Amino acid sequence: MFLTVIALSLVLILSAGLNVFLFWFGWKSIRQIAEYDEELKDLVQVMKNFSNHVEGIHELEMFYGDETLRHLMRHAKDIVTTFSAYELLLSEEEEEEDGYSYESNS
Repeated sequence: MFLTVIALSLVLILSAGLNVFLFWFGWKSIRQIAEYDEELKDLVQVMKNFSNHVEGIHELEMFYGDETLRHLMRHAKDIVTTFSAYELLLSEEEEEEDGYSYESNS
């Protein structure tokens, strides 16, 4: 009887320790993902600003029709589109977690 109580006590202590560790690890992982999300949003904004700036330069009379700037604009827009896809993916995941999905399920 006494050995059973000791064995169950050890199992309880190990289980509690494991639960605390897993809670801490999950919390730390969620914080890290949130930081990556913020960095990605900042990066998307920088790329959008760059794309708008290049487009503004291309529209100047001095540079209008320049092929190099046109290719640079296209490349910048492709990058913005790629990052926006990731941003859209992250925002859809946030909506599902919050329970506010805007898609209709018919």
